[in-house]
Amino acid sequence: MNTSLPTRPFLFLRHGQTDWNVEGRMQGHTDIPLNATGIAQAHAAAETLRGHTFTRIIASPLQRAKHTAQIIATAHNTPLEFCDQLKERTFGSVEGQLWHEFAALHNIAENQTFDHALPTNAEFWPQTMQRSQTAITHWLNTYPSDTLLFVGHGAFFRALYQTLGGPSTHAHNATPYHFQPTATGWQLITL
Repeated sequence: MNTSLPTRPFLFLRHGQTDWNVEGRMQGHTDIPLNATGIAQAHAAAETLRGHTFTRIIASPLQRAKHTAQIIATAHNTPLEFCDQLKERTFGSVEGQLWHEFAALHNIAENQTFDHALPTNAEFWPQTMQRSQTAITHWLNTYPSDTLLFVGHGAFFRALYQTLGGPSTHAHNATPYHFQPTATGWQLITL
């Protein structure tokens, strides 16, 4: 079990769908808005979260996460803060490319690491893993009496869960996840 992250539960939600999600493009820090489906997903997530307690939302400031978080914060009348450390992993100059074209160009198989093919202005996986743990730890320590909902991005979610000892896991758009500490590690529950 990773002991540097405070051992108390928290919630995580990946932003709603964007057009680039549908097209299979590398988004990274490119600030793409939610599409109509993504907005509907954010409202549905707010309803799903009605049965779960959280007292503060911390979100990435990229508009797809920000808009998702604002919908939920409004529905739950919950305080909302933004944190740059929750942004998606940057892919540098390859942002906007189609994932399948990038993979074919660099002969990358499905579920294979691709750091070797990224440009030098990208964030590499070990950095994303460290940043995810640092950011979550910071906010859990900042608000020790609050139950936090983090609204962020897919690669950030995967990096965080791997840092906590879990397998590589894909976060679906606007699906809430509950991170629960156990005696032997962390349990991830899809809400």
